[in-house]
Amino acid sequence: MTGGENIRRILSESGVYQLTGETPVDWEINAYEAGLQALEEEMEALEQDLFAATASARQLDRWEGLYRPQASSGELADRRRTVAKALAGYGGAVTLAVLKDLVEAAGILGTVTLEGGKVKLTVERCLGVSQAEAERMLNRLLPAHLEWEIAAE
Repeated sequence: MTGGENIRRILSESGVYQLTGETPVDWEINAYEAGLQALEEEMEALEQDLFAATASARQLDRWEGLYRPQASSGELADRRRTVAKALAGYGGAVTLAVLKDLVEAAGILGTVTLEGGKVKLTVERCLGVSQAEAERMLNRLLPAHLEWEIAAE
């Protein structure tokens, strides 16, 4: 229900006004409705931007700017995926599952394994960033004490 519809419903139920669509009160409600519609649209956009899974490209640009030198040029779904992983909290032990999330946050979709105390990554594809940019991000996101390498396919 829009703001204008809500105003009409409340005034009609009061019994004080007869809203036929041609009264000065109707005209006033129409004016309110025009202003409220713009506000409702902006509120809906803000609500969608609260979460990475539904964020607009503009909001993703802002979030990516927090941890990348420039925004990703990838598909919206890929960008949402990497931003969600990057914004997640990772407290405590760094498990293999956490490593996989951090690799995805850097913009790499692939497999992560531990071999001889070293993290090995196999890249399936990059998510809107170059592999070089993803590697720079890995250096920032992965714990400093971990050695890692991208395995040759």
